[in-house]
Amino acid sequence: MAKRYEALWRRMAGDEPGPAWLGALRGAASAASGLYAAGAWLDQAPYDLGLRKQKRLPVPVVGVGNLAVGGTGKTPLVMAVVQALGELGLPAGVISRGYGRKESKPLLVSDGSEIMADAAAAGDEPVLLARRLGVPVAVGARRHEAGRLLLERCGPRVLVGDDLFQHRELHRDLNLLALDAADPLAGGRLLPRGRLRETAGAMARADAVVLTRARDAEQGRLAAERLAWRLEGKPVLSCAHQITGMDDALGQGAGPEDWQGAAVLAFCGLAAPESFRAALSEAGLTVLELKSFGDHHRFTPAEVSRLWDRAQTLSARALVCSGKDAVRLPGDLPPDAAIWSSRLDLRFHQGPGSLAGLLARALDAWEPRL
Repeated sequence: MAKRYEALWRRMAGDEPGPAWLGALRGAASAASGLYAAGAWLDQAPYDLGLRKQKRLPVPVVGVGNLAVGGTGKTPLVMAVVQALGELGLPAGVISRGYGRKESKPLLVSDGSEIMADAAAAGDEPVLLARRLGVPVAVGARRHEAGRLLLERCGPRVLVGDDLFQHRELHRDLNLLALDAADPLAGGRLLPRGRLRETAGAMARADAVVLTRARDAEQGRLAAERLAWRLEGKPVLSCAHQITGMDDALGQGAGPEDWQGAAVLAFCGLAAPESFRAALSEAGLTVLELKSFGDHHRFTPAEVSRLWDRAQTLSARALVCSGKDAVRLPGDLPPDAAIWSSRLDLRFHQGPGSLAGLLARALDAWEPRL
């Protein structure tokens, strides 16, 4: 979505007063939300009514998804799940739709040792996950086909499905739902008037909930209490997002060890750019300026050159983008540019082993047969 249209949609989805045309646009969007709700129900009803069966893979599948569009921290949660599986001694792989890719057929992005596709062919998140995790990653519109391809090429392992909550075709053994602790139900309105993909009733499909972006345990606890009547005793974890380091933006290793305290020019193509600025500041960086582009923006060499020129004007030590942005950088970069990408991790308020414990209980009957 182009940045100007994205900004208009966000304004329309909000409640701030505005001109008469904005009110009319919101009215039309509310009517469209009714049609969207009907379409969402028709999409999910065959599974709810038992008229359509899910496809199963011969290994456990952990699904990670959300209810809302626009930055609930789903990708860092996928990373945390894969890392927790590693702590349990379970080999893992990731399957994803691959947002923005042009083809629907399955593609092996990485075999765990070599990355074989770029962001244009595979989507942003799959390439980022392959870079950060060093596990096999496959993409495909039909996730069971992507899963079969990965298993055939890389052997049996627990599969972690990115953005799998609304994709009912594939059976999953554990269905994790990521909700933003500050606004778990994203304002309560369906697309296009709001940000919800489904109504709050869809939470019943979750086996466990992870409240993301909780600044502390108390915020997570209060959010869990507000949702308790919908969750019916299901496990709830909460976590904070924190930047723990810097990497070379082209995925060629770690960034400098003395990155904290550095003055930087930040840039991103994210749904919530101000959250990125806040995270950098909380991590100890001095953000001299933030340049925001549209969500999933693919950067050009000319844009990066202009950003580097501006950084030098401000006497910034480096340009800094998010990990998702780094996979969308062009190969032709200014030779003298210092460009870092942030390394984002999750800190669980229930303790460092809480996610691994949840996974162990769900997968205790499975043993890998490599």
